[in-house]
Amino acid sequence: MKLCDTSVLVDVDRGVADGRARRLDDEGRHAISAVTVTALRLGVNKRYEGDRRRDAIDDLDRLLARVDVVDVTRSVATAAGDIIAQLRRDGQPLHDLHDVYVAATARTEQLPVLTANVDHFERIDGVEVTDWESY
Repeated sequence: MKLCDTSVLVDVDRGVADGRARRLDDEGRHAISAVTVTALRLGVNKRYEGDRRRDAIDDLDRLLARVDVVDVTRSVATAAGDIIAQLRRDGQPLHDLHDVYVAATARTEQLPVLTANVDHFERIDGVEVTDWESY
């Protein structure tokens, strides 16, 4: 099982990664962080209005049914705080709080992160990263 970042689900939804999406499906169930649900839903709300928004939300719900959603637990929140502190100590930029929570979820659940944004995750200790672009 892998923890898929938003970039993976966006590509799967847009149909630009059919071969990679089939490989994911062939491997069985995968997971996403609950904050990825937030990011995807926000994207739909920003992009669409009216009936098209309702259709897009239905499409998103079908996409989300393909993965398990891992909640932000106390352990994940604690790991996120540790990651932010480490990045600051190392003088690393905090690209996106979403990425921190995805990394914290991966670390806590001991799952590799599958992402197109490898550089956002490689710098975080204790997180195995799989490059979506070469998957």
